[in-house]
Amino acid sequence: MEAVKKEKIRALFTRHLMEGHDMGLRAVVSSCRKSGIEVVYYPRFQAFDEVVKVAEEEDVAIIGLSSSSGAHINLAEGLIASLKEKGMDIPIIIGGIIPNKDIPILRKIGIKGIFGPGSVPGEVAGFIHDLNVTT
Repeated sequence: MEAVKKEKIRALFTRHLMEGHDMGLRAVVSSCRKSGIEVVYYPRFQAFDEVVKVAEEEDVAIIGLSSSSGAHINLAEGLIASLKEKGMDIPIIIGGIIPNKDIPILRKIGIKGIFGPGSVPGEVAGFIHDLNVTT
């Protein structure tokens, strides 16, 4: 019987320069690494093209954004637009302080996973594995 080679999942996690909190993001990064996901941690970005460049260079299969400043919709829209400009279709997940009323908006613009208050790091890792995205 031939062993099946399991594809690695590479994920990019980041937050905007104006985001001050990173404890939750670092916990998610740690949980993902423990679950076998290869994580590229880009601590802060100023422009969306930075994230797109890192995503392309690192050949990631998914991007995770952290937002606790209330800018989650703008961040999501900006990143999606920048990815589209480069012809890239990479799923995006977002976590942080996200009001329930904003969840339908984020889903409508294309965010694949939303992790608000009460979410735990293992949920994010499990979600990524369930998406079955590989590079």
